[in-house]
Amino acid sequence: MLSCYLRSYCSPIQMTDTLKSFLAGWAGGAGNLLVGHPFDTVKTLLQNDSKGQYKGAVDCVRQLVKNEGPLAVYKGVTAPLCGTGVVFAIYFVSYDSCERVLRRAKGLDAMRPLSFADVLICGGSTGVFGSLVLGPAELVKVNQQTAKQAGLDGSFGGVCRRLYGQGGPMAFTRGLGATMARDVPGSMAWFGAYEMTKQAICDNPKKPTVWQALVAGGCGGLGMWSFALPLDTIKTRVQAHVGTPIGFFGASRIILKENGVAGFYRGIGPALLRAFPANAACFAAKESAQNFLDSVV
Repeated sequence: MLSCYLRSYCSPIQMTDTLKSFLAGWAGGAGNLLVGHPFDTVKTLLQNDSKGQYKGAVDCVRQLVKNEGPLAVYKGVTAPLCGTGVVFAIYFVSYDSCERVLRRAKGLDAMRPLSFADVLICGGSTGVFGSLVLGPAELVKVNQQTAKQAGLDGSFGGVCRRLYGQGGPMAFTRGLGATMARDVPGSMAWFGAYEMTKQAICDNPKKPTVWQALVAGGCGGLGMWSFALPLDTIKTRVQAHVGTPIGFFGASRIILKENGVAGFYRGIGPALLRAFPANAACFAAKESAQNFLDSVV
């Protein structure tokens, strides 16, 4: 009787697949932010540099550190720190949930890799849902990062008060459409490159080792940012614009007028330098957390 009680008391915690995906995704988001935010700050400043203040990424870092100190590369981290873990959790919950629906609909075995088209469908779903949280978080982040360029208060509270004063709660939705326009195709490329790389290098793509997740995650990041950078540049201009709000096409015309087609690729250096290590950390953390939860829960 005692042994039955102990087995019952010590039985594994019951946790749904959705909750596991959420927690593992949150760990992935934390890894991505820790490694990638300094690169993101430089990318954003270059994308919003309409006055030619910076000669390139190295010059941007030099001026930033000289004028504001070494921790300036982490300015704007407060908003994504609050939201990035949740956003990545939503990404992976959306992907895993969509995958389960497709497998049930098509009668696919759980260990059989999805087709490339199915991976793109699952990836696209993450961009839709993730943008709803990421859009407002990135709006605050971008305005913190670019405030000095516009001579404005770049503190978290200062930016939030300024945005709220421009239109109340709805002001925080500025650039939401542009965020979704970037993230739906970008997430297709992100998950597509990740899953295809896993199938190429893993004996069991559903259970990659840490190094396999690092390599595949880095390739996923390169796949996304090689494709999505022009859309990200437009989003940055929409969200960083001071004065009367502009839309996706208005920002596109401004960029084209100022710098031509090359203007859409400003910040490509730090974006691609960030893409591999940040996304390698993201997917390695996610897969490690997922494997841990599967083993103990």
